[in-house]
Amino acid sequence: MFSLMANCCNWLKRWQEPARKVTLVMVGLDNAGKTATVRGIQGEDPQDVAPTVGFTKVDLKQGKFEVTIFDLGGGKRIRGIWKNYYSESHGVVFVVDSSDVQRIQETRDTMAEVLQHPRIAGKPVLVLANKQDQEGALAEADIIENLSLEKLVNENKCLCQIEPCSAVLGYGKKVDKSIKKGLKWLLNNIAKDYEAITERVQKDTAEQRAQEEQDKKDRAERVRRIREERDREEREEAERQGRTIQEDGPDDENMPNPFQPISNVITEKEDNEKERKRLQETGTNSVKADQEEEEDDIDDEEPGDSRQTPQNGTPVVAQEKKKTRKLHLKRKHRVDPLRTEEGPTESPTPPPAPVGWATPKVSRLPKLEPLGDSRHSEFSKKKPLPPVANRPPQPNGDAHDVIF
Repeated sequence: MFSLMANCCNWLKRWQEPARKVTLVMVGLDNAGKTATVRGIQGEDPQDVAPTVGFTKVDLKQGKFEVTIFDLGGGKRIRGIWKNYYSESHGVVFVVDSSDVQRIQETRDTMAEVLQHPRIAGKPVLVLANKQDQEGALAEADIIENLSLEKLVNENKCLCQIEPCSAVLGYGKKVDKSIKKGLKWLLNNIAKDYEAITERVQKDTAEQRAQEEQDKKDRAERVRRIREERDREEREEAERQGRTIQEDGPDDENMPNPFQPISNVITEKEDNEKERKRLQETGTNSVKADQEEEEDDIDDEEPGDSRQTPQNGTPVVAQEKKKTRKLHLKRKHRVDPLRTEEGPTESPTPPPAPVGWATPKVSRLPKLEPLGDSRHSEFSKKKPLPPVANRPPQPNGDAHDVIF
């Protein structure tokens, strides 16, 4: 009876415990089946999986654990980023391609490098011998022997479990039972020493962030020294050549970031549009107010405005000073020129030039008659000219004088 009540209390205690957050890293050579394994656990179809470039983060719920799995790419060029995720991990899942016998030595070297890292040593490791469904796949004992798994585990004091499996046989509830079994074993071993592992994760994460900040400062200092050295050399060269050097612009650190979220850009554009509309409405209202004020000023400036004083009641003509206002020309305002009635009206076209001695009149030419016509022109009907009489030259006259 007491044992039954104790079991019930323990069950209620475990049920009321909050979910524990666990971070796992999944590593292995390229084409080992890491992404297919993660998709199968997540409940997605593991077929036709593209190679992972960089990493993929997957969040899922396994019992009382909130698991975050970092699926890291396995190419040679990208294996260098694995160490950036070791400090956050509570455990490691190493996927091995059992059918790729030619790369088994490369797999061994990679696993040794992972387990020997100071931020991985001592954490539980799950080894999944994947692709057992293919012909020529190595058995569990052969994988342990070829990878020298016992030696690596003992040297680095890591709890280890190997599970032969096939990630493409099923997914979701039908995922390979070996994968389920291995994941359950890994989470249970993490839960046994959860507080110590979590404390270690927090410490390693803080150290890594501090190291990253220090590396960033060192890089900035190196860049600053290189720039100062380059500027000094340029100044010395300019002094030798006798020319001036243009000062550099602001440093890159003080410049604003040109890459902004699209939501911020849209919000800023909408604010600018609202401000522009508000200014337009304010300008329209100010124009109307100026017009009304001008009309009021004209009414106030009419002559003969008689006002009665409260003392004697006699009418007094008050001459108010004219209000001088500066005329503000606004857009779309047009000022027409003043026209007086006395002045001559200007003709749109200039008058024609006067006809003088230098401008002969244009007369109509007489009509020409065709040749061979029996009719005579009006010139032939006139009286013929008298004959020319020659006379001797006079002593004081001109030899060329002619008398008609």
